[in-house]
Amino acid sequence: MNGEEKVYFKPRARLMKILGNQLISSEVIALVELVKNSYDADATEVRIVLNNITSTDGEIIIEDNGIGIPYDKIKNVWFEPATSEKSIPEEKRYSKCFKRKLLGEKGIGRFAVHRLGNKILLISRATKDCFKTLEELESIFEINWKEFIDNKYLEEIIIPVKKRKPIHFMENHGVYIKICDICPWKKNTIKHVVRKIRSLETPKIIKKQTNTTKINDKFKIIIEANDPEIQNIINEVKNIDEILQTAFYVLHGSVDRKGILHYEYYFNRPDYPELRRIKKGKVDLKEFNNDFFEDLMKTYNSSLLRYVENDFYNIFPGEFYVDFYVWDLDSSALKISGLKKDYQDIIRPNSGVRIYRDGFRVWPYGEEDDDWLGLDLRRLNAPKERLISRNQIIGFISISSEKNPGLIDQSNREGLQKNQQYEIFYELVRAALKHMANLRKEDKIKMDRVRVKKSLDDDVTQKINKLKRKMEKNNHLNIYEKEIGDLETTYRKRVEDILERYMQAAALGIAYSLPVHEMNIRFRNLRSFLKEIEKNPDMLNRYLRELEKQLGEAQNIVKIVGNLMKRQKSKEISLIKVVKNVIKLKERELRKYNIDFKILYDEDIKIKAVGNLISTALLNLIDNSIYWIRVKAMKMRERGQKYRGEIKIIIGIDENNNPFVSVVDNGTGVSDPLDILVEPYYSRKSDGFGLGLYIVDNIMKRHEGKLEAYNNKYGGATFRMVFLRKEGVVK
Repeated sequence: MNGEEKVYFKPRARLMKILGNQLISSEVIALVELVKNSYDADATEVRIVLNNITSTDGEIIIEDNGIGIPYDKIKNVWFEPATSEKSIPEEKRYSKCFKRKLLGEKGIGRFAVHRLGNKILLISRATKDCFKTLEELESIFEINWKEFIDNKYLEEIIIPVKKRKPIHFMENHGVYIKICDICPWKKNTIKHVVRKIRSLETPKIIKKQTNTTKINDKFKIIIEANDPEIQNIINEVKNIDEILQTAFYVLHGSVDRKGILHYEYYFNRPDYPELRRIKKGKVDLKEFNNDFFEDLMKTYNSSLLRYVENDFYNIFPGEFYVDFYVWDLDSSALKISGLKKDYQDIIRPNSGVRIYRDGFRVWPYGEEDDDWLGLDLRRLNAPKERLISRNQIIGFISISSEKNPGLIDQSNREGLQKNQQYEIFYELVRAALKHMANLRKEDKIKMDRVRVKKSLDDDVTQKINKLKRKMEKNNHLNIYEKEIGDLETTYRKRVEDILERYMQAAALGIAYSLPVHEMNIRFRNLRSFLKEIEKNPDMLNRYLRELEKQLGEAQNIVKIVGNLMKRQKSKEISLIKVVKNVIKLKERELRKYNIDFKILYDEDIKIKAVGNLISTALLNLIDNSIYWIRVKAMKMRERGQKYRGEIKIIIGIDENNNPFVSVVDNGTGVSDPLDILVEPYYSRKSDGFGLGLYIVDNIMKRHEGKLEAYNNKYGGATFRMVFLRKEGVVK
């Protein structure tokens, strides 16, 4: 007979065990999940006791002082997997009283308990109205998870839940869980669990930055054991604050409403005690990405906001704090510092830059899979620059609702909205990190100098000298003196040839990038004119002269670039001619930024040099002047003061009768010592390679000259290329 019958799923009791094994993969995850539940319950303290944890008769106790679980919630939520209460939309997943971002996974706490042991006792006394009133009774129940592996249906497992007059929670509230019939833990598991749990604590620096003593800022985790040996293992594991104290490089600072970083920097590496230092100062973070802030100001000045707000800095995010802790990751540094194990277990799992608002973590910034500042990509693209990578920094950015109201949570609370204030905030944080990297670079350079206190001779030269000493000892030097001399001469010439090729290649790479930009602008203009002529043929005559001008400029640039690209030999060159050729490449940029330009000289001076290398060096110095004049111009506009950039190229003979070329500007001046500026990969620009002045310095050394730098009377910088007089210099 045909018919229909309704059938329902009848889950077996062992389904709970299967789900638990799938959701909770280890004891570490299980205990961490229970601690997260205490945090989500607005506890200010959670206590974990590991009794006889390495044996089968051991027990685990977790007790907190949170809001507790009401009796009705135990019946209708705790014992109902996948209840609708656990399906709260992400944007509403905040704790009841302190409005903390919920850390626990949705409804898997009971499975975490099951993973830790077969028997559980849970006691809870809840509060009403967020700690104002205690419930009269406490709730209690016990579960034996072994019953769930029998061939019973889930509905056949009966668990009595009782209400009783408070015995455990006499005058307080919270949840008490005791887990017995455990699987014995290994000592390594204990260490791993403790490290993971302590990473949940909020660092003291964040509590200090919030400048508040509110109870909702506190979350203390206490871990104890009845076995002294286990307690020693627990005590040996450093908490996050102890780890931060081991950092080699530390920067604490505040970024004010104008984007100025006020900071204290500390360097302390145990193997270089003589180099320890503390530096206090301030730096305008806008300087690190002048293009971004220059465009921002132009947009602001052209908008209605200028007339409504009348304060450029009202569009900035407001004051916030930055704290960076950085380690070197070479094995020798970690070993000497005793951090080899701590790095793997604590530093690396906590690495990254996190954001905290009012003392609470803003997710997902700083998570393992969230490189929001692009640190790894920047390090990957420039491995030699000694940038800071994500796996060697623990950083904290502290914002507040009061001072940073424009930094708004996304609707799903996963990060901040990408509005204008966030974009500015992002650039300022990246600039602060760049400044930190520069300070660290200074100390890395000093360490390199201490480390390399050996002969400047290379291996081949050392072996030749060793051979000469040996032959002299055996009275054979006079026999082979000519052959050895020829060998040395040939080798030196070969080295010089390789160095010259390297220098020209490196110089070409930098020099080529500047005129290419100019060429692109000309080609864009040409395309624009051709499109206009195509639309309006009658405009042909009007545009012909402009087309001819653009083509002429492009032809000049191609000619100059061609000369730069040629491999040239040292010969007599005119310094005035070099200067005028370089200026042709920068004319448009000088006009664009309203920079006055002068070439000052009494007479032409000729020197013996490699022409395209000197051109490259000068091109770089002028390019730097233009950048820092633009930075100064923006600062002066902010203050409402008049300013016009000026660059002077001075050609002359110094007091020692040495020819020189000086690039003099009225920009921001020289902020760092020259020996730091000429180090490779050191730059104060966020997108700078840090090779320009390094190349200039090396070009001058190759010509037996020198580079000088100092602040001038105009408030700007003077960079002088001095060619030490020798027979090849012609006046």
